[in-house]
Amino acid sequence: MKYRRKRFIIEGNFQTRFILRFMLVIVGATLLSTGAIIGLFFLKYYLSGVDLSSAIIVMGDEGSTNVTGIFQVILTPLIGANLVVLCIIVPFSLLYSHRVAGPIYRLEQSLELILNGEMDFVITLRKKDEFTSLAERMNELIDYLRRNVGEARSSYRLVKEKAKKMEDLLQARPLDVETLSREVTDLKRFFSERGIPFTY
Repeated sequence: MKYRRKRFIIEGNFQTRFILRFMLVIVGATLLSTGAIIGLFFLKYYLSGVDLSSAIIVMGDEGSTNVTGIFQVILTPLIGANLVVLCIIVPFSLLYSHRVAGPIYRLEQSLELILNGEMDFVITLRKKDEFTSLAERMNELIDYLRRNVGEARSSYRLVKEKAKKMEDLLQARPLDVETLSREVTDLKRFFSERGIPFTY
């Protein structure tokens, strides 16, 4: 069964948490780097009596000079760059969370089908999805259950028929011991040939 996903938001709660955590990492990195720079210049220059609002002289093309604040030169590009990164991270995290949430949703659906006794399906994920190896192992499990449950159902029907036949023989008069003995022997042979259940 080919599995296609048309929605990017599959597991809303999971994907929201996933994106927020990515954003928190970027915001946290921005705050840490900004705090480190402020701390560095504060300790190195401000405590030495340097005015940080006019600590850098910028030379123009024609030899003109312009005194500018150190925070304006360093912090503005730093914050701007991190905002750009944040704008890139949001769609990236949405795309990546889609590749994680989609397979999780599909595997949950498959487990529900198995619990409902349905095993006539194969889990198929997209090429770039995560958890493809887990989906393969799940398919092996489904095949294992399908074969064993099918065998168990077949065995149940046969044993039920044999039990009914033996019950009828026991109630019949005169008692047909030879036929009853043959049925018991057939049943014993059946169990010895089948071996231990769920080993197929």
